[in-house]
Amino acid sequence: MVFRTRSGLHAALSCLAAVVALSTVAGCSVKAKDLLSAASLEAKISTQLADSYTVTLPQVHCPAAVPATVGSKFSCTTMLDGQPLTVSGEVAGPRGAVAVKPATAVVVLADARAQISRDLARASGMKVAVACAGPALLVAPPGRTFRCGAEVGGVQREVVVTITSTAGTLQVRLLPYGPA
Repeated sequence: MVFRTRSGLHAALSCLAAVVALSTVAGCSVKAKDLLSAASLEAKISTQLADSYTVTLPQVHCPAAVPATVGSKFSCTTMLDGQPLTVSGEVAGPRGAVAVKPATAVVVLADARAQISRDLARASGMKVAVACAGPALLVAPPGRTFRCGAEVGGVQREVVVTITSTAGTLQVRLLPYGPA
C-alpha cells in the first residue's frame, strides 16, 4: 500500500485507525468498495480545480483512502500556479461524488482585474483600465492585500485590493491622489 502524504507513517496509522473504528462499529470488515481510493479522489479534485480556475490539471495528493459514506470528510493538497493549496473535501453522494472547498482563497487575477474595472467605472462614471502584476492565480488567506494600478478618467491611481473571504470575495479601495 502506497501512502501519498508527507507523513506516510501518520497517514498509515490514521487509515488503520479509521478501518479499525469502522470495523468495530459495523461489526464486520471494511471492504475495498467501501473506500474511495486516493487515486480516485485525486483525479476528481484535479478535474474540479482545473475547471474552476481554468488551469491545467494539477497534481493532487489525498489520504490513502476515505470511507465512501456520504458526509465523510478529508483534506488534500496541491499546487496551483506554484502556490500551495489545501482543499477540504466531503463525500457528497453515492458513487463517490465529492464536494471540495479551498481552505484559502483562490483569486483568478484576470477576473479580479475585470471586477475592479467594473466597480471603479460604476463608482466614478468614467472609463477605467486596470493592471495587476503577479501570477495568473493568487492563493492567499482572507485579509491578504495586493495592489493594482488603475487609469481612471485618464489619471493614474493606485488600488488596494483586500481578499475578504475564502470564496475569493474582494474589497477594492482607490487610494487618494498622491503629491504631484
